[in-house]
Amino acid sequence: YGLRYVAAYDEKRPGVAIPGEGYLGMPQPAACNWYHGGFFDLQINGRSIGTTPVHSVTGRSSGERGIADFVFDTPMAIVRVRFVALAGQDALYCQALLEPKGEVKSVRVILRCYPSAFVSNAGRHVMTPTRDLTQGEKTELDLAQEWWLLYYDRIYDAGYVSPTHTGVGPCAALWPGNQASKVGFTVGGYGIDTVMDLKPQLCDFRFVFLDYKGTKNEAAQADLRGRATGLLQQLATFSFADPSVAGFPLQQKQEEIRQMLAAMPDEQEAAANYQRWGAELAEQLRLIQTSAAGAIMAEANAAKTIQQWERSLPELQLRALLKDI
Repeated sequence: YGLRYVAAYDEKRPGVAIPGEGYLGMPQPAACNWYHGGFFDLQINGRSIGTTPVHSVTGRSSGERGIADFVFDTPMAIVRVRFVALAGQDALYCQALLEPKGEVKSVRVILRCYPSAFVSNAGRHVMTPTRDLTQGEKTELDLAQEWWLLYYDRIYDAGYVSPTHTGVGPCAALWPGNQASKVGFTVGGYGIDTVMDLKPQLCDFRFVFLDYKGTKNEAAQADLRGRATGLLQQLATFSFADPSVAGFPLQQKQEEIRQMLAAMPDEQEAAANYQRWGAELAEQLRLIQTSAAGAIMAEANAAKTIQQWERSLPELQLRALLKDI
């Protein structure tokens, strides 16, 4: 899976981002399915978080998981949208985590996809656990029974070739039904927007996204029906924690740096940098590990600090090596 942030910035309007079609896109594995130009829009009290400039976009790996974070410091709340992929699996796990700054009256997520191809001469369908809706139909889901959606095109099945387009296959979304109060959509003839009104008293919202690129409609339907319950159970207890940040061995790293710099008394700038980063990380890790207020921003800043720490280390090691020659 590939993810990206895209927005316009105007120097005459500081503190404002202009997201255009969207701001969180998924260009891989298929640009059309979960839309590369913006497939995930989180709105708090009627305002999209995408209108606030992103605080940080970071991607990193830890063990057998890859993590992508998009953090926004909005007037309504600090928000972290985290995506996690596990090695050898085709599901993309997503968490929208909020730290409210005031009263959160409403939370809405809008998901956008163009199933299988950017075409208008299509046969769009959306399948739920209980029914199959065809192009032009409008519905509101029964959330007790309908908590996953498969978006597909009857004409542009995977591998179907027209003079201008080739079908890539369906895409799907899954979420805990009890985190939403209302979910609805119209099966559009081009794009499909799914509107989810989430329960504002919650601050942890979870989703699973699937892109069935290269998979025929019938096979994707059978696959999702067979594993949806297991995915939902996994999502309920899924750990979105990032051990590469929360478990950063600061004392061990500081001791390694101390020993290296002890033999390099002239490296005053490097010593000052690592002293400052160490102090920053000590406070940031304290907030993360205690889950105190400010933990989202502390983790985002800690990820940046660790990145600076690790990027500066090879050059320092090289200078230490050259000094001994």
